[in-house]
Amino acid sequence: MTTTNKFLDIADITYKSADVLSNSFGFTKTINRSYDDRFARTGAKIGTVTNMRLPAQFRFSNGAPIDIQALNDKGMPLTVNKLYQRSFAVDSVDATMSLDDFAGRYLNPAMLSMASEIDYDGLIAAKTFFGNAVGHPGTAIATQVEYNTTVQEARTMLNKNLAPHGERKQMIGDSGWVGRGSILNVNVFNPSGGISTQNSDGTVTSWGGFDWMETELAPASQVGVYTGAGAVVGANQSGSTLITGSWGATTTFNVGDTFEIAGVYAVNAETKQVYAHLQQFSVTAKNAAGASQTLSISPEIIGPGDPRQNVSALPANGALINVSGGSGELSQLAFAYTKDALAFGTADLDEITSGADSYRASVPELGLSVRVVKQFDIRSNLHLMRIDCLGGWAPLRPQLGVKIYTK
Repeated sequence: MTTTNKFLDIADITYKSADVLSNSFGFTKTINRSYDDRFARTGAKIGTVTNMRLPAQFRFSNGAPIDIQALNDKGMPLTVNKLYQRSFAVDSVDATMSLDDFAGRYLNPAMLSMASEIDYDGLIAAKTFFGNAVGHPGTAIATQVEYNTTVQEARTMLNKNLAPHGERKQMIGDSGWVGRGSILNVNVFNPSGGISTQNSDGTVTSWGGFDWMETELAPASQVGVYTGAGAVVGANQSGSTLITGSWGATTTFNVGDTFEIAGVYAVNAETKQVYAHLQQFSVTAKNAAGASQTLSISPEIIGPGDPRQNVSALPANGALINVSGGSGELSQLAFAYTKDALAFGTADLDEITSGADSYRASVPELGLSVRVVKQFDIRSNLHLMRIDCLGGWAPLRPQLGVKIYTK
């Protein structure tokens, strides 16, 4: 009687991959990644787009006469634009391991690596789309007073943008930023019993109104090269682009650069009351150098009369632009945010029906769709395996995020 090797069930491998991936997330675990069944379509491809529906907004209204307001439904497009992939080859002996042994040797390292890549892309999205910023590029936050003031400024900015009450606010940064806080505020960063509550997702502590997380994936930011006194070209511009000019001929801004426009103040999202601070914007795409710059920006400029109004007035022609930081200044970033500032979505890939063994697991509870494909390679006598996750990031409510220039 001969014994036949029993290969691991590909469905078990797929669900295990999704589970390990979900549990390996750091930053991604703290943001909106609700699995959307609009992505549950056969044959999703890179570039598939859906709209993440935003809550309707209304202006204040009162009195006996009925005031019917238009329902200006707004969707934020989320494009699944990246196929995250990890592939490897195993021999027949390894392919018959227990699932836990197989996961320990192959799945866990592969999914940890994929989770780090997804986290990094999310942090780049935060750098790109968070228009709000505190601190100053190139200037270190060194003293306890400066540190605590910066943290509270970030918290205040989230509150002024109506971060939901009762929902945890998150703070994430590199070990330099978090470590500085633990040194300057040793009692609050290391409360009695706090060490026992630290967990595997990198959470350090809760302090200052934030749950703190440490990651070495937090990106740096370098201000673009600019000269001249930049100004708005053309009055009453709105939307996600802004035509500007009067820059030096070598001017080019980097993705993530932040700026303000003279006379364009932030407003309360509900009351439309004008705040005392100017609205901030982030550059979302890099242009060629030149004295004229049409800037792609986040958030979009929405003026009075729209329920989604976010500025006191549309920019005036010639309004000066104030860029945060001097030309070329380099800074490390940290981020304060709530979960709906960004969204990460995944789409269902085709299962392979010929020449390979394939299985797809769509797990709404994890906010993930993962596909595993296995095929025997007669040339090498190995089992080839690839794990795919088709996903993408989008700004959902970027006003609920703040960039922090830490040094």
